[in-house]
Amino acid sequence: MPLVWAHAEYVKLCRSLADNALFDMPPQTVKRYLKEANNALYAIWQFNHKCRAISAGQILRVALSATAVIHWSSDNWQTAQEMRTRDTGLGLHIADLPTATQKAGSEIQFTFHWLDDDRWQGENFAVSINAESF
Repeated sequence: MPLVWAHAEYVKLCRSLADNALFDMPPQTVKRYLKEANNALYAIWQFNHKCRAISAGQILRVALSATAVIHWSSDNWQTAQEMRTRDTGLGLHIADLPTATQKAGSEIQFTFHWLDDDRWQGENFAVSINAESF
């Protein structure tokens, strides 16, 4: 019944305009995101959503479609670490890079070694750490 839904949205819009405030804003949502300012602990990186920056304090979660070892560095490859992905059972293999303590202005660089094919990605990726601005 799309027309009924559209009419209901129109009525809510008219009410919001008359009240000069949003009519159907759930109080739980207002409390969580506007008053308490709860923020996401994780920033997700995927091939179809390659985030280029995260906020300081967030953990970078890399989500892939196959098992891999993530070869990564936080000091422009002067040193490197490796972390194996874990299977979520949902068709995603994830790894949480411990980036929560990285300072604003730093950068995380990483690439993948695909275990099923025993091959390297052949490309590096980078994610900048921005000042905390949730």
